[in-house]
Amino acid sequence: MTARRGNSIGSVLSCAFLLTACEPSEQTKVEFAETRQVRCLDKFCEGDIEPKHSPDEVALKVGGQWFVGPRKYFSASSTAASFEWWEHKPLDPASARPAEAQALAVKGNGYDISVQIFLRSDRGLTKGPSRFDRIRQAEADGRLLDKTTLRPGLDMWRTTETDGLGPGLWYVATELAQSDPDRAVLSCRDSNPKFDRCSTSFYWRPGIIADMRFRARHSVDWPEIYQEAIRVLQQLRKV
Repeated sequence: MTARRGNSIGSVLSCAFLLTACEPSEQTKVEFAETRQVRCLDKFCEGDIEPKHSPDEVALKVGGQWFVGPRKYFSASSTAASFEWWEHKPLDPASARPAEAQALAVKGNGYDISVQIFLRSDRGLTKGPSRFDRIRQAEADGRLLDKTTLRPGLDMWRTTETDGLGPGLWYVATELAQSDPDRAVLSCRDSNPKFDRCSTSFYWRPGIIADMRFRARHSVDWPEIYQEAIRVLQQLRKV
């Protein structure tokens, strides 16, 4: 009887030891909480309370902050915005598309007329050189192939890139220095100007980055597209 009781006590102690051994350390708990906090900066997480808004609006969580904006431009599921661009101007979401633009959308080629904006936290990353700094560095390195003024307010730089993907095209909105001190530079490729994608990134608000992308066929409208993107983003209100 005594031996069995001793064995029972030993089993309890063993289980307690195993439970203690499996319990995360305080440091692990802190690291897990920090990881979760970073992961939840730009997405809904358990315990979040979505702010109230009207049916024609959506709520976005970016950089740990809540914003509300019109559903016709914004998507909460992807923390993104988009608008359509056709014949050198934005399309009104409330109006019917022109016939050719509608045909593209019906065929599943809606991206050909779409400008996408993705919002994200900078997650404390060190800010690297801007696109304008990069093309000036390419010029200093002797990699500038040519530079052309396409029209007042829009220059195009063509550079040799070091990634082996062909020459780079850089569209510089020279008259937007007030709204973007880096002159709103769009980067593209020279392999297929009609179908390649162009992209750029800029700080929309402190700690929040806006990434943009769209078909290279619209690159000649870059200053106007940038200004429309800013107009759309200004419709987000912090709550």
